[in-house]
Amino acid sequence: MNPAQARISSRQVMALAAIFVLALLPRLYSAQALGWGWDGPGSFNLVNFDEGGSCRAALDGFSYSGFVGHQTIAIASALGMPPPQGVHGESALAKAYCHSAGHILVARSWSALLGALTVVIVAVLCLQLLPKKPAVAWSAATLLALSGFHISHSHSGTVDAASTLFIYSFIALLAWSLRCGSRGGLVASPVLMLFAVWTKYWVFAVFAYLALVPRRAWGEMFGGCGWARLTALVLALSAWLASVCNVAYPAYGVLPLLLLYFLLVPWRQVHRRWALAWAALPLLLWLGTLLEVVQAYTVGGLESRFGSGYAAIAENKWLRNLVNVPALLMVSLGIPACLFIPAGVRAIAHGEGDSRLWLCLLPLLAFLLFMAFLAPVTYYRHYLPLLPAAAILAAVGLHATRWGRNRWLLLVFFSWPALLAWDMVSDYHLDPRRELRPWFAQHGDARVFTSFYVNQPPAAESVLFRPEYATGDAAILRRGDYLILSENWYDTAFANELNGPLVLKQDRLIKTRPEYAQFYRQALAGEHPHLVVEQSWELAHFMPEMLLHKRWYGNVQLFVGDLRVLRVRR
Repeated sequence: MNPAQARISSRQVMALAAIFVLALLPRLYSAQALGWGWDGPGSFNLVNFDEGGSCRAALDGFSYSGFVGHQTIAIASALGMPPPQGVHGESALAKAYCHSAGHILVARSWSALLGALTVVIVAVLCLQLLPKKPAVAWSAATLLALSGFHISHSHSGTVDAASTLFIYSFIALLAWSLRCGSRGGLVASPVLMLFAVWTKYWVFAVFAYLALVPRRAWGEMFGGCGWARLTALVLALSAWLASVCNVAYPAYGVLPLLLLYFLLVPWRQVHRRWALAWAALPLLLWLGTLLEVVQAYTVGGLESRFGSGYAAIAENKWLRNLVNVPALLMVSLGIPACLFIPAGVRAIAHGEGDSRLWLCLLPLLAFLLFMAFLAPVTYYRHYLPLLPAAAILAAVGLHATRWGRNRWLLLVFFSWPALLAWDMVSDYHLDPRRELRPWFAQHGDARVFTSFYVNQPPAAESVLFRPEYATGDAAILRRGDYLILSENWYDTAFANELNGPLVLKQDRLIKTRPEYAQFYRQALAGEHPHLVVEQSWELAHFMPEMLLHKRWYGNVQLFVGDLRVLRVRR
């Protein structure tokens, strides 16, 4: 196709501009409003303790990618807020600058802008994938624009929104280049791929270039394998690899999965040169798992400075990883949209659009398999790149059915995620930590212990609590009057996105110790002999997705959660 034929019309440009404004307003408002005024006019409190990490890395004060940090520092410097002299290599000074109100405001606003641009890029991508169905583009982009989870991570000064933008910009450019036959686009695409990888070490981007493989080669590789068999083959290989990367799985336990894999390969249909590749693939993957860097990203360590490491989850990792994906999509897009995702997958499998262009999204499929089977670190924000792909599938599914023409269904389809976004983003604006200000004012003479993430007023005196203070006769604990606990710290003792739904074995919990988990469970249940729950501030929700998540997995947000005030009994 001639590139001129793939141009976006003026009407579509106006629609993209409207969607951009729809996406930008809530993201930018929260980016500039959160954390201000808690302790009086002009005061600022850090809400998300992961913010500024890339900035600290850019100043050689933290081990992370500094790509986005260099951008935010450059913007802050242009606005008259450069880093102080001598900050490079000094972790404390780097952290102070990157967590300062001025830089955080810049980092959040930049993230909000990139998050809103991601919505536009998703629409542009859909216009390449399904040019004859522009309704899919507008539906997918609107879903993402209204996603409370995407809004939440776009108004935070982290790299997640930026990473997602660069990933989809690269995929959109590659899809456009293939559709139009543009060599210039293909030549330029590695630059965006570098951005996608560099922002957050997202190496899955390279899989997009498999779309350049000729159709004939795909036929030789899979031998005309049907969708059902191909899916079973990929799942068997993924499950086998997950077994290899699980510290609790005995070596002999991987043999049945490996045998299943070999039974599913269509040996008689594949070309001879590919038969050897299929036979060698498990061996090559196993050799890869022996590399230390691969083990770090697939297994994790058994110990950490907080107690247990990510590998400690052992056999519970299976259910945790498989549950997290639908749980995250449910609270991000809403139940109605998620119900259409299978229809979207089915429509694509049956030939909706150009299959070669859909191959540009292979990085997301590889990432989905990684998060569903291998990932040891499963904080929800790591799943953000999956969200636009899920929105696209939901939109494809919607318009592949008669429901896409039902106005009342469309009203529900888009109103639901808007209400869900209101429910989720309100957590930040109604942060329970704000309630601590009057509490500390009323208990000025009290001796207070606090956990991490309580974020008490700067002038308030408190001692950082350790569960060891409550052991034995609790001599240290009984020196105080109150203990304030943040859900974002004590949730390590309960089901959440790191522990998964199975939490009976306390030695399988992550970032804690069995004795710590036992203490938090006893204290919050009112069973500890020296503590009694006196007051609590809880996040309030009204949408079923948020209520279900709170019931089984706790609150969705990482650094905003319930607070408990426990009075010490001497």
